[in-house]
Amino acid sequence: MNTISQAQFQEILDQVLQDITEKVAGIHLCPQQTLPSSSEVCTLYTTFEGGYQASLALCAEVALLTRLTQYMMQEEHIAPEDIEDFAKEYFNVLCGQISAGLFNATHIASRFGVPNFQLGRYTPDGSGEQLVLNYTSDKNENAQVIHQAENPLDL
Repeated sequence: MNTISQAQFQEILDQVLQDITEKVAGIHLCPQQTLPSSSEVCTLYTTFEGGYQASLALCAEVALLTRLTQYMMQEEHIAPEDIEDFAKEYFNVLCGQISAGLFNATHIASRFGVPNFQLGRYTPDGSGEQLVLNYTSDKNENAQVIHQAENPLDL
């Protein structure tokens, strides 16, 4: 199979995000229709290349990334650099699982670049199809995933 619908891709993205976040950080994410705006966010982003060309960004409240880092480090007191390092590792795992899910569905290999970290909100550029998923954690911390496909999801 060399094609994937937007609904199938959304299911892969949603499942990976919820499963990995629960496994690596003990945080349960619930899908939401819309999110309140927050000024305390960080963004992780990368691009996929190869058989699938797209960009992916995760905008998350600092409180969520702090809790993720504390859980992964098993430490209460952490440095800002730790948040960036552990958030990048978490995002790296997410992207790897998304790439694997795409390969299982389409048999088209893709790779992704080194994750970038930025304070504040960053939205991928591009004119392709955009998919936005919103989440709230079990402690009301918000996150948003933005996927910008350069080529249609029907590969």
